[in-house]
Amino acid sequence: MTPPTKRHSLLSGLALLALASCSSSPIASISPLDPEEVPAVLVAAQSSPAAELADRQLVDTVAGLLSANKARGLDTKTRVAVRDALETYASELATRGDDPRALEDLSETDLPARISVPAGLRSATLYLERDDRKDAFKTIKKLDRRYPSHGLRDESGDLLKGIGDSYFFDKRRKYFLFPYSNSAPQVYEYLSAEYPKHPETDDALHKLSEVYEKNRQFAVAIEKHEELVLWCRDSPYRIASEAAIPRLRLAALGGPEYGRDSLKIALGELEVWLSKYPDNEIRPEVERTLVDCLQRLADNDMVVARFYRTVDSPAGARQHAARALETAKRAGNPEQLEEIRAFLEAVDEIESLGPPRQIPQGNLPQEIVPLDGEVDQQGPAELAPGSGSMEPRRIPRRTERAIEQDEKEEQASGAAAENSGGQQ
Repeated sequence: MTPPTKRHSLLSGLALLALASCSSSPIASISPLDPEEVPAVLVAAQSSPAAELADRQLVDTVAGLLSANKARGLDTKTRVAVRDALETYASELATRGDDPRALEDLSETDLPARISVPAGLRSATLYLERDDRKDAFKTIKKLDRRYPSHGLRDESGDLLKGIGDSYFFDKRRKYFLFPYSNSAPQVYEYLSAEYPKHPETDDALHKLSEVYEKNRQFAVAIEKHEELVLWCRDSPYRIASEAAIPRLRLAALGGPEYGRDSLKIALGELEVWLSKYPDNEIRPEVERTLVDCLQRLADNDMVVARFYRTVDSPAGARQHAARALETAKRAGNPEQLEEIRAFLEAVDEIESLGPPRQIPQGNLPQEIVPLDGEVDQQGPAELAPGSGSMEPRRIPRRTERAIEQDEKEEQASGAAAENSGGQQ
């Protein structure tokens, strides 16, 4: 059991660690000054030019001026003087401040965007330099929410791309378990959604498609390629993305039984690509994808053709097998062609035999004779002897076995008669 003194020191250490991680600058904890205190603060600030103050002194001065600016009941002249001094010192802090937390707090004040936005971007830059990518990303998102159309969006997009790349190429793991690279997609997604025309968006979308394809999220990977083609028409990745879209459509299919519509869409996209870029360096790869697509379409038709043969529909089987043959000819796979032609020959043989003979229920053909020697079928009609009535009398039809039995009995009786005559 842990002694109480050690347990208390451990809890105290954890509490200090938590406070350190959540610490804020003096700017975040300002409160309105009394009007009597404002002149002294203003004089102290104006006594030292902003460019000569150290970073910590500059933060304290800005915090004091922010508190003075919130004071109530100031005369107009004093308020204007406080506001002018505040903007001067705050601009200097936003330009060269070294405390990312203080700059983040400054960006959240009610100062004009020309001060808040540079302060926020410098805060994010310092966070990123110190490998605090989470806070850097958070700061930019807060800045975008407050000023969605600010004038430094290019710089903000560059920072986002830097944060995403830092995660993407990081091979380390958090707590030895969770790869830091798993955090890259959320940054790239934000960049592509909020900054679709940024020069680095195409690279972010390209990396996103790689990540999603690696994770077998083919539908999402297709979306990223489509966004790249739509928004980044001058990107060096665009032609490759156009080729990747049909390839991923094929990768998303589970087998030839399903997805004929997707196969046809992919075939059209591949044919268009080959017609647009006849001399592109990745043309051989696209041609292989086209062959794969054609073979899958032929396999799809053969699945249907075999079904029709199973349900005794040679016409349907022939129709789909013939279409499969035409598609397979374009693919040029000899084994597939041989298989389809053999199937068609089998269908032709089935058709040449004609339909199977139908036996009416309850009747038997004359040549089929039951083993008991009698057929439950009546013979030809004859007139009843000794009567002029036309009422027919049915004579039972005898089987060959019964006739042979009668002949054997007659022969046996004849032989017996001859034997008895000879003995007399």
